[in-house]
Amino acid sequence: MSDYVYGDKIGRDKNVHNGSNNNFTVNNSQGLSPAELDAAISELHSFVAQLTRDGVVAVDGSVTDPGAVVAAVQSQPGRLQAVGRAVAGGAGGALLSAVQSGVAALIAALVGRA
Repeated sequence: MSDYVYGDKIGRDKNVHNGSNNNFTVNNSQGLSPAELDAAISELHSFVAQLTRDGVVAVDGSVTDPGAVVAAVQSQPGRLQAVGRAVAGGAGGALLSAVQSGVAALIAALVGRA
């Protein structure tokens, strides 16, 4: 069934907004492709490995210096683009199940806030 707009209904959903100049954004995204999720996993693995080499993260993935992790994420916003798309696309849980470490959850949360 195609979406339709009639009065206060968009498709099956009723949307009531008071006032003028109300805008609706409809995003029928199909979600992340497997290739995009793979890219996000690789990107996150690479970033965690770099943090481990820098001594900010222990070998088991636990965070030894949370402030340094935050600074690293904020100083390299372009490096985690695939992770950001995965989190924004609703695949944060899948990403974290593939990269199981304490720092991965922190990084995904920081990227998700941006």
